Amino acid sequence: MNQFIFERKRPVVETKQGLLRGVTYGGVNIFMGVQYAHAKRFHMPEETEPWEGIKDAYYHGPISMHAMEVNPFKYYRGIHVLEKQSEDCQNLNIWAPKDGVKKPVFVWIHGGGFFAGNAFEEISFSGFNTAHYGDVIFVSINHRLNIMGYLNLEDYGEEFKNSVNAGIWDLIAALKWIHENIEAFGGDPENVTICGHSGGGGKVQCLFQIEEAKDYFQRGICLSGAMGGKGPGFTTRERSRETAKKMLDELGITKENIDKLYEVSYQDLVAACRKVSNPLFFAPVANEFFPGYPTEVGLMPFSSDKPFIYGSVLGEFPICKLTADEKENMDEEARIAYLRNSLGEGADRVMELFRKAYPDHDILDLAYLDSGARMSAVASAYAHVAAGAKNVYLFLGAYTVPEDGQIPIWHGGEVAFIFMNEDKVLALNDPDYGQKYAQVLSTMVQNFAKYGDPNNEYLPKWETVKAGQDWTMIVDKECRCVANHDDELMEAYDKVAPKFTLKL
Repeated sequence: MNQFIFERKRPVVETKQGLLRGVTYGGVNIFMGVQYAHAKRFHMPEETEPWEGIKDAYYHGPISMHAMEVNPFKYYRGIHVLEKQSEDCQNLNIWAPKDGVKKPVFVWIHGGGFFAGNAFEEISFSGFNTAHYGDVIFVSINHRLNIMGYLNLEDYGEEFKNSVNAGIWDLIAALKWIHENIEAFGGDPENVTICGHSGGGGKVQCLFQIEEAKDYFQRGICLSGAMGGKGPGFTTRERSRETAKKMLDELGITKENIDKLYEVSYQDLVAACRKVSNPLFFAPVANEFFPGYPTEVGLMPFSSDKPFIYGSVLGEFPICKLTADEKENMDEEARIAYLRNSLGEGADRVMELFRKAYPDHDILDLAYLDSGARMSAVASAYAHVAAGAKNVYLFLGAYTVPEDGQIPIWHGGEVAFIFMNEDKVLALNDPDYGQKYAQVLSTMVQNFAKYGDPNNEYLPKWETVKAGQDWTMIVDKECRCVANHDDELMEAYDKVAPKFTLKL
């Protein structure tokens, strides 16, 4: 009998602002599009006003405005979901085990850099299975992005003094709402884990650095999004101010007539932006509200006792475009010739180091290797250790999947396994290892959310990172925990590898 059934009786919970009504399916109470704050354009978020009666929370809320046409990245390889865009996008979604009490809370912060993405961008971002099987409350957040979240207007009035970090302050407002209300949904407000992928991982790092957020979560996970080291750079405070001035000059807006900014359409803001900059470059900026990332200024003391996991995957953003048919016809000699052509004079040394680090892998897997996310994860983990943290973990998804003739897992591919949604991305649910990786990665995250320790029955002992020892759990056909296994490889490869560029 199918246990996933819709229940006619709908759950009602009392929040600080009023009553909310959701739905129950498969033993999970689901609330969608819950408004956690509102904000005037380019201002800090404010609490929502109380309401009378019962609000229905049956549908997804609007997502942030996007500066580019929505064009799903091919590397996700999942089924994408279209959502309505709005400047009023401060809403969240909750999946909570029915009749739960003091359940751990897992908060998902989506990727897409700081310029795109949304809480339910693809169906593999559903929190249903995590709640149903993992007995964890799953919350996902929408918040302001790109121009709306990170335009630096500090030169135009006191009310804009932190507009450059408005998107991050939305997340703080969401975490505050969760802290004040999640108990009504069966959650424990003192047991909250924040997790983000790609740009979402960078947002998690930001939150670890901001004192206003420190009481609203107890631990964090950054998946392929560590900022610093060899990670992506975006902008500086000075450059962000210059960009804003150029944009407003294009629009004929000065400090004296700044109120006109509220009348300009979002499309006209984007047009002005494109003349002077690129929407990709909008991101949090260090100022008196946000000190900077751990690799830049050190981990803040108030976060040094919070457990953290930094993760990345072997493939990330592959430059290699070989098809399955092309690979099938390549013998070992042809594979080595391909790598020598791709990597140039340093190819033989890099191949030697790759075989040493990954002895069970096909040498052609080197064509998909990433250095940026891995090196940034290690550098960030060391920044935590330098601040006195003793509970920092590193992992690397090194497994290959049956796509394009077997390739190393790509940027974000591990998320479907973590959420137990591997069946939503067809190539991931292979008969030999699909369920194994889902068991390893989902249990890892669920244990971390429950206990602050990702060790579990499917893994060998997972050591924490120490000064000079980047102990890393390699999730592969056979999992192993090793230290400094790829230091030389990353250094050598980073010098010769083709660079990935995001084309917008």
